[in-house]
Amino acid sequence: MNRDLIRPVSLKSVLLYPPTVRLDRSKLTQFYSTICEYKPYSQFAFLPDGARLMNDQATQLRLSHDRLTFQERIPSDESTYGTVRNFEHIIQDFWKAFTPGIFVTQEVVLEAVWPLEDTTATEYIESRFLRIGRETARGLGAECAGIGLKLVFPQFAPAKAVELRIEPFFRDPKFLFLAISSQDMQPVQDPAAVGERVRWVEHLLGHEVADFVDRAVF
Repeated sequence: MNRDLIRPVSLKSVLLYPPTVRLDRSKLTQFYSTICEYKPYSQFAFLPDGARLMNDQATQLRLSHDRLTFQERIPSDESTYGTVRNFEHIIQDFWKAFTPGIFVTQEVVLEAVWPLEDTTATEYIESRFLRIGRETARGLGAECAGIGLKLVFPQFAPAKAVELRIEPFFRDPKFLFLAISSQDMQPVQDPAAVGERVRWVEHLLGHEVADFVDRAVF
């Protein structure tokens, strides 16, 4: 399997900060104007507890009284580099505009697809990872379209939990679907650490996870 063909398709990160941060409408408007210089959002709307910037449901930035939620659909002709760079830029501008002083926790979810050459994703998962397959699962009383795995690491690193999903990509049976979710419980007072955590997940996907999926035979 060629790990160079792993294609990230979605990035999401949720940052919690103290609820004392004041999201004044004038500052939110200026923040939107600043961001649009490098990351155009076509829609901007005030919400009762903040604001939402969006292009569609899969690509938006939401600010509320205690959290920032960023999610982005990554175009098929782009790498994660531009998406992560824009995210880091947004966090820096948010830090300057609203001075939260600290980010309490951070969640990162990176989803990707990986094409297979000589088999389907379901067959690959069943033959490499599982002792049961779709035929066995029929014993539950219905046809089974596919089987995947969820691996949970409550203490992947100090104050960091990780979950990994390996599933068929049901839109196309020739693709594996990979999803890594990390939760960092260690507060940070440097906005640069936010981008570093995203890049950590990206590295995990392209190296340790790729090795595990490619070499696993149980």
